[in-house]
Parts: sequence; C-alpha cells; structure tokens
Amino acid sequence: MAVDTNQLIVSLSMQLLQQDLLTNTLFSGGQVGRDLRSMLLQESAALRLTDPSSAALTGRIRSDAGMLRQASKNVSEAASITLQSESGVETLRQSLDRMKEIADGVADGTISTSAGQAEYNDLVTKIDGIISSTSYNGMNLFDSAGWASDERIAQSGTSGVPGTTGKLSIQAGDSSFNISLQDLSFIADRSFATLSSVNGLTMTGATDLADATAAATTSSRVSSLSSYVSGIESMLEGRASDLASQASGLSAQSSILDAAASTRAKTNESRSIEQLVLDYIVNNVGKIIDSST
Repeated sequence: MAVDTNQLIVSLSMQLLQQDLLTNTLFSGGQVGRDLRSMLLQESAALRLTDPSSAALTGRIRSDAGMLRQASKNVSEAASITLQSESGVETLRQSLDRMKEIADGVADGTISTSAGQAEYNDLVTKIDGIISSTSYNGMNLFDSAGWASDERIAQSGTSGVPGTTGKLSIQAGDSSFNISLQDLSFIADRSFATLSSVNGLTMTGATDLADATAAATTSSRVSSLSSYVSGIESMLEGRASDLASQASGLSAQSSILDAAASTRAKTNESRSIEQLVLDYIVNNVGKIIDSST
C-alpha cells in the first residue's frame, strides 16, 4: 500500500506538537508544572523524606505524653503510700476503740480486771507493732526515728510529739507536691502523759485497768486518742481518693497525647520524592500514555 508522505509528516508533526504542548503544560506555564519544578528542582521547597517541623511537633507531643505518664506513675505511688498509711491508721483506731470498750467494761463492772487485762495488753502490743513495722519501700510511715537519715523525707516537729509530720515530695510533670507522713511513735513510746492534745493516755498495762476509777480515766484517754487518730484516718482516706483520681486523669491525658502523636505521624513524610511526583501526576494530570488502543 502506498504511503502518503505528506500525511505522515502532518501526523508526526501533530504528535510532536501535542508532546510539546504537554511539556509546556506540565513544566512551564501551568500550576502542575510549577508544583513539579518546586518538588524536583528547588530543594528548599521540596517535601523531604522527614519533615523537620512535623517531626519536631510529633516529638514534643510524645515527650509531653511521656511526662504525663511518669507523673501518673508518681501520683499513683503517692496514692499507694497514702492508702497504706490509711489502712494502718484504721487498724490503730479499731484497736483503740476496742481498748475503750474493755476499759468501759471494767469501769462499769461488766468486765473484770483479770478478764480484760490480757486482751488489753495484747492490743497495746499490736499497736506498738503497727507503728514500728508499717513502711513503704523501706520508709517507715508512722515512726519518725528514721526520718532524719532518709533524704526523701523532710521532718517538721519533734519526734515523739503529737502533730509531728514528715513531708515527702512527689514530682508530677513540671511541678511537685507534698504528702504528709504522720509521726505516731508517741503512742508506742507512751511518753506523752502531760500532753493535753491527746489527754495524757499512759497505756502502761495493768495500771490502766487497776480498778474502776482507773479504768474510767483510761476510757476517756483512749477515746481522746481514738478521736485524734480518726481525724488522721479521714484525712488520709480523702487524700488517697484524690490522688488515685489524679493518677487516672494523668494516665488518660497521656493516652490522648500518644494517640495524637500517632495520628500526626501518619503523613506523607515517609514517602520518597519519586513516589510523590508519580502520585501527583496520576492524581492531578491523568495518564500520559494512552493505553486504550
């Protein structure tokens, strides 16, 4: 079949013209071309493999999440210390209440001195043991004897005197707060007979229940001490609840920030320039090669 040379030249010329028009559209006058040149030729405008601003923001979010997570752990530990103290004080108060019941029984004649003496003395021994042994991570919670040598605790007051406390600093994020340890060693020492704040309970064993008159006095003193301890118990109970709630809130906030950092990281920064260019052409220009024929 004869080839029409003129027609062939015209066809080839049209193809070259179309290619030239496409080239000008992509790389010269059109928006697509300007964007592609920015991505391929201008390093300062190119989307790098890792976007520094995005990475910095994501890192800051993760850092804040980690800080909140550690704060939650610290506050949770403070709640555990407070709960353990509250539990020990509750046992002390229950023992004192029972001692009062025994003293009341001896005072009104429903319990003989001999019958009440053994249990009363057992309760005294129990209280001594609670005060000397209640501790958390090597830190005694009720006996200030070791507080001076423990760098974690700042003591306020004189050891063995009602009202003496130890301050334990808890780091929570950028700030800190204190929880108070109550020095109850004066109960075990039984050296506060002249201190009106607890009405001079002596707890000296047999002399507390020597007769009805002594037992009545002992009942009043034990009642005063029980009220004193009960106030500490209520304070610790409320404090433990608040700390547990704060720890839970901090944990929830750290989870939210972790999710935000994960979402922020799911961008195009992990894709290469070549992949971006290819996707840009496919999505914004369409197929260059006509595969329909």
